[in-house]
Amino acid sequence: MVSRRILIGYDHSKASNTAMEWIIEKRIVYPEDDITLAIIVNDDAIAVEGAFGLESAIAGPSGWLADDYVERISKVEKDSTEALKAVVKWFASKGITVTPRILSGEPGETLKDFAEANNIDLVIVGSRGLGFFKRQLVGSVSDYLIHHLNCSVLVIKDDHYSTEKK
Repeated sequence: MVSRRILIGYDHSKASNTAMEWIIEKRIVYPEDDITLAIIVNDDAIAVEGAFGLESAIAGPSGWLADDYVERISKVEKDSTEALKAVVKWFASKGITVTPRILSGEPGETLKDFAEANNIDLVIVGSRGLGFFKRQLVGSVSDYLIHHLNCSVLVIKDDHYSTEKK
């Protein structure tokens, strides 16, 4: 069997963890697949901060804002690293090897760019089950990927997250 290149978008939420269980339960991935498990750290705030020069305000009265921001970003990156380590270990316990990646940027565009740059065959993401109006306001990563990627996209809908029998 030829190895597939798979990208899994992961956000270390309870729903995302349950989606990972669904992926294994339904045998969506195989041990011979080349799988990247990616968490996206959105860096839009970094661009805004740079535009206002807050990074140079460390020594000035606004320094506490920049210090707090850097501290929050550092915590997000540390939490993301820890979450990825746990999921990598969990996949390994199921006989599946995944390569963890922390990517930076807007989630839809970042996953799309990574998929295209790495010749990904399949992108797997969850769906938060947003209604029409919320989707229009906050956008949908899965909707963006479906419309902008040339490879296959598997969206695990939120009603599939529950593995309990109804």
